[in-house]
Amino acid sequence: MDRTISGTDELRSVQLRKLTTGMDQVLRSNSFWRERLHGVRGWDDFERLPLTGKSALVADQGEHPPFGTNLTFPMERYMRLHQTSGSSGARPLRWLDTDESWQWWLRIWTDHVYRAAGVGPEDRVLFGFSFGPFIGFWSAFGGAERLGALTIPGGAMTTEQRIGVIEELRPTVFLCTPTYALRLADVAAQMGVDLAASSIRVTIHAGEAGASIPATREAIETAFGATCVDHSGMTELGPTGFSCTQRDGLHLVETEFIFEVLDGDGRPSPEGELVATNLGRWGMPLVRYRTGDRVQVAREPCGCGSPFLKLAGGISGRVDDMFTVRGVNLYPSQVEAIVRRHGSVKEFRIERRRVRHMDEVTLVIDCGAATPPGEQLSTELRQALGVRIDVRVAAPDSLPRSEAKAVRVVTIQ
Repeated sequence: MDRTISGTDELRSVQLRKLTTGMDQVLRSNSFWRERLHGVRGWDDFERLPLTGKSALVADQGEHPPFGTNLTFPMERYMRLHQTSGSSGARPLRWLDTDESWQWWLRIWTDHVYRAAGVGPEDRVLFGFSFGPFIGFWSAFGGAERLGALTIPGGAMTTEQRIGVIEELRPTVFLCTPTYALRLADVAAQMGVDLAASSIRVTIHAGEAGASIPATREAIETAFGATCVDHSGMTELGPTGFSCTQRDGLHLVETEFIFEVLDGDGRPSPEGELVATNLGRWGMPLVRYRTGDRVQVAREPCGCGSPFLKLAGGISGRVDDMFTVRGVNLYPSQVEAIVRRHGSVKEFRIERRRVRHMDEVTLVIDCGAATPPGEQLSTELRQALGVRIDVRVAAPDSLPRSEAKAVRVVTIQ
């Protein structure tokens, strides 16, 4: 957390200085943005800039393969290639980094994400991911290296092998998605391994809302006997946020990004879609980028002392993940907050059907060998959400398990 920033005015001054310096270079040589933007000398100029969505970037890379026109420098300046996960169903975006922008990524990890989690050079950090082209695993790994911690790659391993690594190499920090943390804990219990007695003291998660959902966080902390920490980021943007000691939301790294929260009409709002501009990735920048994340701003000062904006409860969900049950708009994170109270539920998904122009929704739960929660879960969903959602118990271990982002909403034709 950056305590050198004393207030909003100073923070906005830092942001504007970084923005104007970077934009001068971008508008000289980046054809994607030169066609869309004008020069920025003040906040009025910035607020007149158009919003940009993922579809424009996908279209640009389709028309100008393989990397599109959002390139500020000659190709020889770029040294890393990553791509988005494609979990939303869209074609993955390819993203390039220069050495300068990659070091920016790693510095945010060390100075904000790892610092907030209390991770230092004395730690052993295990990465529970298969290392592919998705950037999150690599940036977290590089950040741990920059920190001086012992890095333990867990790619190309089965869950059982990763549990063996935990027993033998005694890592103190474990990184994975929230869903995979619970999956690993379930397998460990089947193997007779008590993760709560292991060396792990901190787990760090991203890719899903789970680590900011109290019931999911509690389930992970109980299973690992460790502190569960949330983190947010996007391949095309960078590492954007981290949870703090107050455990009630995510702080946004405002020294490295400009953040806005806008309603459906594009106006500033305490609740709406998060829009971000990165201030250190000028080789392939994003300006007023619609993240698709639904958030709510917490206005009161945080007890942890951070000057950064906080998102209450973290990221509540994706704008395009919203589903409607009898006129009530809901997000998967709201369902997860109730489902995770039941330890017998090992995996779940929400099936959505369109019947006579209305959504029909069924919650499908997989309890493995455990006894399903029965009518109690249906009752809790109805009381908490205000609508009835049908619950169906799937065959044991029939729902897919994932170590990356879990697909929570499935449309059934």
